[in-house]
Amino acid sequence: MDDQAIWDLNLKTWSALGSHYEPVLNRYSTESGLPGRGWNILLAVLSFEPESTTPAHLLVRGPYTSVEHYLQQLELMAERELLTEVSPGEFRFTSTGREWTNNLISDVRTAMAEVDPLPKSEGNRLSDLLEKIVASCLDNPPPPDTWSIRLSYKLMPDKNPPMPYIEQAFSCLAAFRDDSHLSAWQKSGLSATALETLTYIWQNTVHSLTNIYDQLSHRGHSDQVYIDALGELRSRGLITGSNNALQITTDGQVFRDQVEAETNHNFFAPWVCFSQEEREEIIYLLNHLWGGLKTI
Repeated sequence: MDDQAIWDLNLKTWSALGSHYEPVLNRYSTESGLPGRGWNILLAVLSFEPESTTPAHLLVRGPYTSVEHYLQQLELMAERELLTEVSPGEFRFTSTGREWTNNLISDVRTAMAEVDPLPKSEGNRLSDLLEKIVASCLDNPPPPDTWSIRLSYKLMPDKNPPMPYIEQAFSCLAAFRDDSHLSAWQKSGLSATALETLTYIWQNTVHSLTNIYDQLSHRGHSDQVYIDALGELRSRGLITGSNNALQITTDGQVFRDQVEAETNHNFFAPWVCFSQEEREEIIYLLNHLWGGLKTI
């Protein structure tokens, strides 16, 4: 099994674990009146400390969403008295918000520990292996910059019980994947909205401007932003066709394939820390964990 297959197994296992603690997240969202996955913003606020949180902070890892949308989310948290605006566009926790967020984390991690299907020895070993790969990512020389994974690592719990540690290690690896992807395309000078639009066309997910509006409305951009993104892609020779029949060009295919290949190169470079024996171990343990979670 190659590194990509192991990463896919990580994601599959993470998703299976998530199904068991999702009800806790939903309960907190309902009780607080937060829309969707609004709690994600509060976890970000926690990771940014001791700095205040601004839309610019959120844009580093999530450049595809509009500044206005991030600001609206932060302002909503302030209306719920979870955050306070300490100066225009800068937010910090209120005492209520900090307590709420810490309670959320505690309850979610309790739910994780309660559904852990692994024997203690296997959970500890999987924690050790994930700790090794996360440390290798953190120590990896650029590219990429390790901004996202370092923030995620600030939320790493103790290793006992092992399941919350394992879950946060998954989160750290996903953050490093984001770091790797950002590094792979940003040097091209393409805007974030143009890159995301190209990705959807490359994935054969959208074929028209209307499709793009439907798929990306949650980003909070005006329709004109995506009209401009298509213009940017056309000017670079990456797409062709009318707004009702969008197609990726050969150059566009090559460019987006290269972004994906460089993302993978950046992401998997630290995985050289694993011996073949350790690869076999982590495959066994992840499969055991995934299988156990699926039967609960």
